[in-house]
Amino acid sequence: MDGDGNLDALVGVIKKTRFHQEEGRRIFIFKRVDEKIRPLWLGSRLGAILVDFYFINGCVRALETDGKGKHGVAEYRWNDFGMTFQRCLIKNTDLKTASKYYEL
Repeated sequence: MDGDGNLDALVGVIKKTRFHQEEGRRIFIFKRVDEKIRPLWLGSRLGAILVDFYFINGCVRALETDGKGKHGVAEYRWNDFGMTFQRCLIKNTDLKTASKYYEL
């Protein structure tokens, strides 16, 4: 994830965070340091409300929603402290259409 050549773990959780007190889907990233598992990033949000995600070509591809029925797909890349928006594959559409862009 962070380009150091070591395998990292991306974990989807449903919980509150320090900065977002409502329960929601989050991405936590962990790495191994000195044979121990340490958090690399305990994300509160990417761009919108997270529906699902996976890792592809060095990016996190996220299926997102605005919570009002509109969906989109975006990609994010690691940048030393957290995730940075890279590109939008589609936005402001229905779930069925967004899912086509989300699939591998």
